[in-house]
Amino acid sequence: MPPRRSSKSGPDPFERLEREGPGPVYAVDGEERLLVDEFVRALKERSVPEHARDFNFEVHTGKDAVLSRVIDAALTLPAFSARRMVLVRQAEKMNLSEPEPLLRYLKNPSETTTLVFVADKFDARGKVYKAFQKTGAAVRFARPKPSQMPDLVRRRAKGMGIAIDGAAVRMLVELVGPDMGAAVRALEMLDLYRGPGSERAIRAEDVSRVLVSVREESVFDLVDAIGQGDRVQALALLHRLCVDQREPGLRVLALIARHFRLLIRARQLLDTRTPTKAWAGALGLPPFLVDKMRRQAGRFSSEDLVRSHAAIKAVDQGLKGGRLRDVRQLERLALRLMPANEARS
Repeated sequence: MPPRRSSKSGPDPFERLEREGPGPVYAVDGEERLLVDEFVRALKERSVPEHARDFNFEVHTGKDAVLSRVIDAALTLPAFSARRMVLVRQAEKMNLSEPEPLLRYLKNPSETTTLVFVADKFDARGKVYKAFQKTGAAVRFARPKPSQMPDLVRRRAKGMGIAIDGAAVRMLVELVGPDMGAAVRALEMLDLYRGPGSERAIRAEDVSRVLVSVREESVFDLVDAIGQGDRVQALALLHRLCVDQREPGLRVLALIARHFRLLIRARQLLDTRTPTKAWAGALGLPPFLVDKMRRQAGRFSSEDLVRSHAAIKAVDQGLKGGRLRDVRQLERLALRLMPANEARS
């Protein structure tokens, strides 16, 4: 029977793969698509050497995959290699109306094949997925809880050979939220910023310079365009965030919502004539962002900002309920958030 493995509460799947090598069967899915893809690549690299992949790596896809052919491929002996790998993509679309051959295979899988089923999300209530779980084949990269993120980031940084101090971990987690795919991309960017061969630990100031400038600057630019009533620029910046930077719609909405909450507070600071030197502490922002926030708050009235809060909340409920398409609704939201007058001082 293959060893049990779990990404929910047990050992990290990457660590286990590195320590024990590939097992005979995997069912891989989850919201963390970057980690799903990365884990499949790691399985391929550990299962079949590059020079032998023409003979020992086989891919079947979705509804075109035939179960009998998949099992025959898994039972085929490797050539010029100790193992072979059979990959079934979009496995949730595969016809499993008669799953008995697969259930039998799971009880006695080939020890010279790594059979990998990959899906966006398997039906956890189904007989087949329960069999995957029972044999220890299920690996689900679910979104972690916020409280789990610091430890996950530290472990992942260590595995990547990246030194990072505690304050930097906390700031990174605050910026990316419970999203390990985004955290991995952030660690890669920070490692590049730190420079090749550098052994110094990544510090909070590095995170601030790299991630704040990449993500917060994009949102500042977006809100600048909204505040100026520049429809073309606002839509172009949304496209950059959602498509070029591959930010999920809910993440972009969360960034916009956070920014408008800060604008509401900044508008209050303007209205009460609070000295600029007190703004950084009041808003919890780095000093270099205060001037931008002050200028933006001047473009919105209190009424504009109250209206924006209601509009953001409505889109948030729609996206979480799966009723709305992310990019189109965010585009409509950006246009609705534009102030009644194009600019205010």
